[in-house]
Amino acid sequence: MEKREVSSGITALDKVLNGIRFSDNVVWQVEKLDDYRYFVEPFVKSTVSSGIKCIYMRFASHPPILSPGQGVTVLEVKPGEGFDSFSRQVHNIVEREGKRICYVFDNLSSLVEEWATDELLANFFRITCPFLYDQQTVAYFSLIRGKHSHSAVAKIRDTTQILIDVFHANEDTYIQPLKVCDRY
Repeated sequence: MEKREVSSGITALDKVLNGIRFSDNVVWQVEKLDDYRYFVEPFVKSTVSSGIKCIYMRFASHPPILSPGQGVTVLEVKPGEGFDSFSRQVHNIVEREGKRICYVFDNLSSLVEEWATDELLANFFRITCPFLYDQQTVAYFSLIRGKHSHSAVAKIRDTTQILIDVFHANEDTYIQPLKVCDRY
């Protein structure tokens, strides 16, 4: 029987989300990239140790989310060539790599630096998320909270299966699932 779920690498998070399923796109709304990295690293460790192929889509000018040597294939994609070219590059990779693998994307907020508009960022997500869903992958994305228009975030929220807000109060880190599709 084929496995339907993958682990986030954090047992308590898996319980809160009632598992991460193949076809889930997981968007982390964070204050800083270290918050995203905190959740990406155990996810990658867990998927790689389970024998699931993991691909890191590298496209941003920020420091890498993942270090080399973590069992991940790093593929560079160039957003500077424009929305259409970038979207085509990503879709070609996903189609070539096939089903039931995991992806970690650089911070989506960095795409606005290249394209100068939240609308293109939201449109990229709206065409890519369903394609990843159909390929039965699990994909991790991040957005920097407060950097995007409400309409862009709403479009991403409406499209994704899981949206998690990560925030800090005093010296504690909290997560709040804002959307977890098809589960309680």
